[in-house]
Amino acid sequence: MLKQRIITALVLLPLALTLLFYPGLKVFSLILIPIFGIIAWEWSRLLQTNTFLKTLFIMIVLVALGGIYYWLTQREFFEYPTIPTNWTEVHPFKLLMVSIMAWVVAFVLILLYPKAGRTWLRGPWIRALFGLVFLAAAWLAIVLIRSTDILENHFYGGWLLLLMFVVIWGADVGAYFFGKTIGRHKLAPVVSPNKTWEGAIGGLVTATVLSTIAAFFIDLSFSLSWFVLLAVILVVVSIIGDLFESMLKRQAGIKDSSQILPGHGGLLDRLDSTLSVAPFFIVALLIFKHGFSLSL
Repeated sequence: MLKQRIITALVLLPLALTLLFYPGLKVFSLILIPIFGIIAWEWSRLLQTNTFLKTLFIMIVLVALGGIYYWLTQREFFEYPTIPTNWTEVHPFKLLMVSIMAWVVAFVLILLYPKAGRTWLRGPWIRALFGLVFLAAAWLAIVLIRSTDILENHFYGGWLLLLMFVVIWGADVGAYFFGKTIGRHKLAPVVSPNKTWEGAIGGLVTATVLSTIAAFFIDLSFSLSWFVLLAVILVVVSIIGDLFESMLKRQAGIKDSSQILPGHGGLLDRLDSTLSVAPFFIVALLIFKHGFSLSL
């Protein structure tokens, strides 16, 4: 298993780095759509419903992504990637705030599981709605992060995305190492029995230290002290994303979202934290740049 994980990681890492840095924004956004289509297919396995409804869910997600892509194209975003200062009042940027609110609800469901959680997650519809909002918002967030200052520096958004992944990967690696070595107290035993408080804290410290070091070499629009606070928030959000997928898999009675990545499970298993972190990260960047006024 470990050998498979290492081989898969070595193959995927250069492909992922190439995708982050080299394609133009429009090509980058188009490439992400089939990737998110695969994640939608994996999410459909969590719905515990028939093939027709699973297929319908996948199609709705793809139509939603295509619709957002078309909207961005119509406003010439890919040629002039600027985000208005009143971004919370403009569709589909409002989707980012809807996603954040949905993640708050997801966190509450994690806390209430299995009692109230099973009641709310009974049937495929709420799980499908969560999936639609989370996937569409994460796709948009990743595109917006990649677009940051792209006219001045083609690679800058790629570095920001890499910084986001350093937070996520640092949290995962730190949690695994500290959880295995000193983990004693269960974090969420009903949802994910292997996760511990020691692992979560170790992941938090590891991710914060590594990402702050990485952020030092990136010209952020805000101070490193603010980034430390942001990194802590993002690690907590990444844990929520991981736990929410674990809860849905436990509800559906499956171990992995798929076997598409040898040794790693599915794309959703690897990117569950990305779905939660990306919207929070871009909203933080937009708040630092433009301020915030909520108007849904």
